[in-house]
Amino acid sequence: MNKWRILVADELSPEGLELLSSAGEVTVAKGMSEEALREAVADQHALIVRSATKVTARSLELANDLAVIGRAGIGIDNIDVEAATQRGIVVMNTPEAGATTTGELAISLMLSLARHIPAADASMKAGQWDKKAFTGAELTGKTMGVIGLGRIGQVVAERAKGLHMEVIAHDPHLDQAQAPPWVRMTTLDELLAESDFVSVHVPLMEQTRHLLDRARIQKMKPGARLIHAARGGIVDDDALCDALDSGHLAGAALDVFEVEPPPAGHRLLTTPNLVMTPHLGASTREAKRAVSVEMARQVVTCLKRGIALNGINVPRVAPGEAARLEPFLNLAHNLASFLVQTHGDPLKSMRLTLQGDLPASAQRPLTVAMLAGGLQHRVDGVVTPVNAEQHARDSNTRVHVEQSTLKHDFVHLIRVEAVLGEVRHSVTGTVLGNRHIRMIELDGFMLDAIPEGPMLVTWHRDTPGVVGKIGTMIGQQDINIERLQLGGSDNEQGLAMAIWNLSAALTPAAIEELRADEEIVEAFRVSI
Repeated sequence: MNKWRILVADELSPEGLELLSSAGEVTVAKGMSEEALREAVADQHALIVRSATKVTARSLELANDLAVIGRAGIGIDNIDVEAATQRGIVVMNTPEAGATTTGELAISLMLSLARHIPAADASMKAGQWDKKAFTGAELTGKTMGVIGLGRIGQVVAERAKGLHMEVIAHDPHLDQAQAPPWVRMTTLDELLAESDFVSVHVPLMEQTRHLLDRARIQKMKPGARLIHAARGGIVDDDALCDALDSGHLAGAALDVFEVEPPPAGHRLLTTPNLVMTPHLGASTREAKRAVSVEMARQVVTCLKRGIALNGINVPRVAPGEAARLEPFLNLAHNLASFLVQTHGDPLKSMRLTLQGDLPASAQRPLTVAMLAGGLQHRVDGVVTPVNAEQHARDSNTRVHVEQSTLKHDFVHLIRVEAVLGEVRHSVTGTVLGNRHIRMIELDGFMLDAIPEGPMLVTWHRDTPGVVGKIGTMIGQQDINIERLQLGGSDNEQGLAMAIWNLSAALTPAAIEELRADEEIVEAFRVSI
């Protein structure tokens, strides 16, 4: 029987649903009211939405088992992130998957606006042939101003460069050294004053609500054109209409609105020189599939590993670093989970030591991954990256992290140390081929083990026949041994250690049977 229960409240592609079904029991229920969602999410572990479903504080009141909310797309203004955070629920989105499609739409809107294509099409279909009414503007040599140079903004900048436009940009999180070489970074006021076309690509939050208000729209270059395919509310729609009516702006193209859809009679519907589309940013077959598959993959990773890629309310793994860091996050999580399960004494502290050229920005996500892996076996309730640090504080678990040299012949190493009872234990691992995680040392025993799935860890007398005896006892439980790794150590006690990857977990009774054998000093079952 599948362990995880996943509620899909908006449209998701068949490929995404198939991936989710491989990990848990999936329920699809679209178009739910707040009350219906509140009831439906009560026994779910994950909730996936797009833009239609509103996730409010009230809808989460019964969500005691919910670990993650996935927004298949970029904007998260339909999710009460603060309410989710208070309940320890991870909120994540997919900033990469729809970037190309949204960026291409912005360019399409710009072209349609510059050459009056929608109005000319409507005129032709009305039986008219009025060439003079649709005199447009060339793009070559014009200045494109991009507000927000994230992944979508960079797509727009690249396409604009291909159209032989001069590209300038404003992004408070980037400086000139971090920008593409063909983009000149500038202030927002300078961008507005210099740009012939302005394209908006920032998220909607308190700092960006009405970023382009009446005052800033008036700072735009007379005769400029505005393209807005980000989120409704970033542009003041009424102020924009005034600027179009007065002729200050030559035109605007909107894919998003403060109220969606704009109500009947709204002045947007009658304002001249305005091109509108019904929030089509991610509406391509390719994007819908990519967004669905990526969100499904992230949700499965979060549920199975406790790792939140593209998390909104957890230490953020930057989209450009996600692919590289994911195996290391997985490694830190699994090493901690393994170490804590191999000893029964109280957990007092955890230390993470990193070797290699992982960026400084990765330290906190890796530390949180370690805590999520280790604390899930020592505290009540669901432990996720969003609440792992709080659980550490509540349980008085001390936490340390450092970058150091661990003196092993590997480029990258992660060591997790834990004080359990009065004894410090450690486990060290690495990532091979940028994909495969390995455990190479446990309390001085050298290994080449895979810390995944159901396992058995044994410390036993280093005498002939003991390993065979343990294998026979495992076989008597009708469980296959999928991998066996023996650890060597120059210890004075004559002990050996073995890590057994099994096809299924041993029962508590089977563990006690192993411990009862005089040649087996200790045995622990581990599940990751």
